[in-house]
Amino acid sequence: MTIFLGCGFAAKYREGGGNFSVPLQWMLGLQRLKLDAIWLELLPATDDVAADQRRIKNFQRQMQAHGLAGRYCLLYQKPASDTHDLEAMRCIGMSKRELLERFRGPTILLNLAYSIHPPLLLKFERRVFCDLDPSEIFYWMTKMELGQSYHHEFWTIGLNVHGGDCQLPKSALTWKTFYPLVDTKLFRPQPRPRTPKFTTVGQWYWGGAVEVAGEFPDLSKKLAFEPYLGLPSRVPEAKFELAMNISAGDPERERLQRLGWKIV
Repeated sequence: MTIFLGCGFAAKYREGGGNFSVPLQWMLGLQRLKLDAIWLELLPATDDVAADQRRIKNFQRQMQAHGLAGRYCLLYQKPASDTHDLEAMRCIGMSKRELLERFRGPTILLNLAYSIHPPLLLKFERRVFCDLDPSEIFYWMTKMELGQSYHHEFWTIGLNVHGGDCQLPKSALTWKTFYPLVDTKLFRPQPRPRTPKFTTVGQWYWGGAVEVAGEFPDLSKKLAFEPYLGLPSRVPEAKFELAMNISAGDPERERLQRLGWKIV
């Protein structure tokens, strides 16, 4: 059986801190389990052809660096569309002929965050929806089609989805919970630095919308970090770093640096 790891956010969003490491850890784990796994990455085209080529080259370099050069198929979709038709895509890495040959045998798709849509989605014998952002997915699944009609199983990192105090809308789907995957060979303990350091990776802004108790709260890191922004002045012997996608001209970058945070 071929296990396909469906992803649509690693190649297109190079600036996203930690973004690439999420599917990478899934893929490396499947490799170490000696399973026949293929990384299926969707890259929608943009109006900037040169930028698209840089994204493709970067993805290929990453695959090579992690020993996955023969284990991926990058689907370059031009023009971009929510309808994923293999005939309208260019296969990079694994050829389209080899991909179609794989479809003739038993297959399973681990579809991260509903990255792969029909009609391509329906070519897989078994389809598992893997939810990596539970609050937003759960809410909007009660409002619109987000793949719930096309999958056989539903997995989520929302560990409290079955809890009595969970404030998200109740789902008619049977969700299986799992912990976010961490590759303990990719991430290894390091010696304690001489200077104490606090560092984290994330997305500073958030453009989503989730209704909680009749309101749509701001769930961004920008708001969540506000109570802690004074820490550098209170613990001057430590270093504080944020790996966030904040553009050079953004006033937030200057504000954070003024408060003692290093933006990397």
